[in-house]
Amino acid sequence: MSYTPRHKEQTRQRILQAAAKLFCSHGFDRVTLNQIMKKANMTHGAFYAHFSGKSSLYEAAMQFATSNAFWARDDKQTEGKETHIKALVTRYLSWGRNDKEHPSPLEFLVTDAAHKEEKVRQAYQACFDSLVERLTEILKKRGNKEAEALAEETVVSLVGTVAIARSFDKPLQTDFLKRAQERIVNRLNGTAKC
Repeated sequence: MSYTPRHKEQTRQRILQAAAKLFCSHGFDRVTLNQIMKKANMTHGAFYAHFSGKSSLYEAAMQFATSNAFWARDDKQTEGKETHIKALVTRYLSWGRNDKEHPSPLEFLVTDAAHKEEKVRQAYQACFDSLVERLTEILKKRGNKEAEALAEETVVSLVGTVAIARSFDKPLQTDFLKRAQERIVNRLNGTAKC
């Protein structure tokens, strides 16, 4: 049976969406192809029709997740306003709970940044770079002369905050995230017109 190109692309998208959700929640090592295909409600045969292995799926899934993450979307109404910076930081520090359909890969994959497989590390780096570029654009539009350095510093702070907060109990975690959000937003707003 021959499938249409449209059907093949829809199948690929279902696999990518399932993989992105699982990888973003659990990381590369803790997710199996069986779990991904079960979540996509498909067979292993469908997997091998689109991907050569788990690493190539991870790479494609992270590109998919990055392109659909909240920071990749343009919000023309708030892009230059103070509220956009705060919304970006708040959403990131909420660990994707506000965006279950399109989780942010950087929220959970700190362990994948130093993975033994080069494709996994490169996919993580691409996600990191994407968030830095997006934040740099926003800061440049706001007149920040050191936008790229501040954007990189901010992304490192966000990723580190989430990594540390995940080890805390709920009450401490909530307070820690709230304090971090306030510090990061104040830093971004305090230097926005430099």
